[in-house]
Formats: sequence, C-alpha cells, structure tokens
Amino acid sequence: MSYQLTVGNGLLHSVYKYPEKMALVDKDRRLTYHELNQKVNKLANGFLDLGLKKGDKISILLNNRLEYLEVVLACAKVGLVVVPLNFRYLAEEILYCVNNSHANFVITETEFIKRIETVSDNFDFVERNNFLVIGENVPSDYTSYEYFLNNYSEREPDIRIWETDLLYIGYTSGTTGKPKGAMFSHRSRLFMQGYSMAEFGITPFDKQLLVMPLFHSNGLVFGLMACTMGSTLVITQPFDPMEFLSLIDQEKINYVSVVPTILNIIFSLPEELTNTYEVSSLHTLICSSSPLMTHTKEKALEFFKQAELSEFYGSSEAGLVTVLHHREAPNKVHCVGRPCMGMNVKILDQEGKEVPRWEVGELYSWGVTFEGYYQNQEATEQAFIGEWLTVGDMAKMDEDGYIYLVDRKKDMIISGGENVYPTEVEEVLSQHPQIIESAVIGVPDPKWGEIVKAVVILQNGASVTENEIIDFCKSKLSNFKCPKSIDFIDELPKTLTGKILRRKVREQYWQERDSEIY
Repeated sequence: MSYQLTVGNGLLHSVYKYPEKMALVDKDRRLTYHELNQKVNKLANGFLDLGLKKGDKISILLNNRLEYLEVVLACAKVGLVVVPLNFRYLAEEILYCVNNSHANFVITETEFIKRIETVSDNFDFVERNNFLVIGENVPSDYTSYEYFLNNYSEREPDIRIWETDLLYIGYTSGTTGKPKGAMFSHRSRLFMQGYSMAEFGITPFDKQLLVMPLFHSNGLVFGLMACTMGSTLVITQPFDPMEFLSLIDQEKINYVSVVPTILNIIFSLPEELTNTYEVSSLHTLICSSSPLMTHTKEKALEFFKQAELSEFYGSSEAGLVTVLHHREAPNKVHCVGRPCMGMNVKILDQEGKEVPRWEVGELYSWGVTFEGYYQNQEATEQAFIGEWLTVGDMAKMDEDGYIYLVDRKKDMIISGGENVYPTEVEEVLSQHPQIIESAVIGVPDPKWGEIVKAVVILQNGASVTENEIIDFCKSKLSNFKCPKSIDFIDELPKTLTGKILRRKVREQYWQERDSEIY
C-alpha cells in the first residue's frame, strides 16, 4: 500500500524525528512533538467515540491558540473536515457558514458562547451535545475541551486517510456577496507547504512566529507547515507591535508571514521603542494579501537588515501563485514576481486570449489548487477555464515573465471609458508625507459614469487640503486617473488580514443607486 501524503502522516514524521523538540509555543504553554501527538490522538479518538465519521464537518470558532492546531491535526488523522470560522463573524455569518458547510459539530471557546447561542437553535445539523468549549467556567450544558480530552486514549487512530480526501473548507472573506466555501485536500495543502519551504528557504530547524489568523489560508498553511516539517511554531494573536518585536527578540524567530498593515503599524512607532529590540535572528520576512507600497518596503529592508524580504501573490483558492524575492529583482517596482514552483500563469483578455506583454488582462493560474466551492457548482465553473483558475485579479506581465498585479477586476473604475486601477492611485497617495492610508473608489457621475474618489487617513496633526492632495496626484498621474474629490476619515474598514474593504467604503456613495456601473 502506497504512502499517502496527508497532514496526519506529516505530523507523525515530525514526531518520529523530533519527539522532544518544541512544537508549539503559546505564551507560557509549550508542547513537544511527543506531547502534541498525545493530545491530538486523544482528541481524534474522542471524535470517533462520539460517532463522528470520515467526511463529517467540524466548525472551529477560536482565536489563535495551540488548541486550534490540535483540533485540525486530530481531524486530519481521522478524516474529519475542518470548517474554520472568522472570529469576527457576526452571529448570522456564523449561522450561514455552519449550515452551508453541513457542519455537525462545533468547537469554540467561552468568549464566543453568547454569540453562538443567539443562532445555535437554527443550526441544521449540530445537535445540542455536539459542542466542545475551551476555557475556564464552561457552562454545564456544554462539554469542556480539557475534560473531553482526558477521557480518551493516546493510541494512534486506525483510520485510512487518502491524500485526495478533504482537509478543510475555507470560507472566502465575502468581499462580494455571501462567502463561498473553498475545498482543500490534504494533497493540495501539503504541496503548497512544500512549495513555500522551497521558495522561502525554510528548514525544520527554523522557528516561525505565527501572527496571521489560523482561520485564514495563510495562517493555516504556515501553521501546518511548521507541524509537518518539524519546526517550532510560536503563536500570537491579536497583533500587538511591541509583542511582535519582543517575541522575535526573545524566541529568536527566524521567519514570519505578515501583511503590509502589520509593517505600517510597526513603523508608525517611535524609533526609540522599536530600536530596543534585537531582530537579527529573522532571516525571512514574507509579505502578502495586499500591495506592499514602496515606502513600506524600503522601511522593512532598513529595519530587518538580516532578512530576505519576499512578497507573494496568491489567493485562498489558488494558494501561492507568484513570488518576488527582493534580492533576486530589487529593481522590479510594484511587482509580485514570477510563478512559484509548481504553478503556471497566463494573462487573458475577455475573449480568453493571451494578451501581449505589458498589457492588462485577467490573471489565470494552473497548478495544485483548490477542489472547487462546496455545494456551489456554478461558482466553481465560473472560476475555471479548463484547468486554469481565476479569482478576478487584473495583471500584466513584462518581457522577463514578472507579474504586476494591477487590481481586482471588481474594483476597477471605468470613467468615461478609461480603466482606472485603484492600487495605482493608492500607491501615489502613499507617497504623500501627510497621508497614512487611503482607499480609492469609483463614485457615480452623470457624465462619466464613474469618477475617482479617494478616502484618506491623515497623520496626527496634519494639515492638508483636498486641492493640495489632488494637485499632488496630478503631478504624478494622468488626469483621468486623479481623484476628483477627497474625503478625510479616521478609519478604513478592513478584513482581519489587513485588506481594505473597498466595497464597504464604496457602499455609502452608491446607496441611492439601483446598480453600480463598474
């Protein structure tokens, strides 16, 4: 019988090689690989004793904590499918994802019980006794996670898992309509972990700081990568810039995956604070999820002097698609690199034909991607042309095969027949010394259909007028790309991974319209 490429087998490989090595660190809690595997087996055997069977779905609503990975690894060993839930979801969003995924079991912590209880009577498949709760003072009508764990054997569960079996269903951020459940097999995630290790030069002897949320593909892939390769994973969340730097210093962290927002927060701190931390152990800094503006990149290279800064473009559905290693191509500006190992890329026009170099089209990728959207064949078919997958991103390719992400197709502004890509305008706004952050959107206009508007956050104490910002943009952009108006605000709506929700910004300007012309 052939060896199966599964997450459970990956953990066993780490246990056999490094039983006494530290696997997970969560504040003052530490587990070796031997200890982690014992807890995982207890949990897995407990699931089987409850009558859960291969293919059943388990929803997880947890903060980042070591139990999160215990649950995922236990499910992986017995063929249960994990459904990670965004811990910022409102009750109705939780209800939708639990029911849409056909989940019949929920694992949460005491912090979220009240939120769940407002909708739990409407769960389609979750019985009242199918809840595990982590934390102190668990209500008597729920089962305590620790109590449950202590009732079962540490033996390896005897369930045959295939690499093509589903590992988890990850719900998209829902920036357009209802979230869709993207299905991932053991094979697809382990291939993605292998590609990531090769691209970023990560070894089992490196220590990772996990700051991305585990419900997100980025956090889960990097978290599981540590467990299946035998490295040490230090878990933190929510993000705190001082704790982030302190953990790099104290734990001698070697690599971390972040989003630009994290770097912007760190670099907004006084230098006399940030310079007190020793960060030379960090040799790999990985950034993704939204564009890394030039000034942020320059500050990152200056502050993390010993680290190789790599940017990658990907999506929940496709995983890692392109990688830009800064020292490989330091002069490539606004670039997301070339296709990573195991991935092919092409850029197509609306007729499905490849566009010439430097022309903008829709980016398609081919490789080990997701298995489609759960119970949504129409959305799955819309995402593919044959085996080529798109998530609606617009891009262009240069003569050397480097990819430049232009914008989301749905965020593109069409003003008087001209295409305006918000990211290009936001990059210019980021160069203004008084602007911290911005979102560029299209707003309705009777003459042009849409015109460009910028919504900006200013530095504390800044004094700059709308006309001054518009003139600044005119010095760097064609007139049709420049904002015609500026709104000043204190905060921009974002996903947990730092992506600005342009849809949310745009809503207030389109509320009186029957449709959006873009």
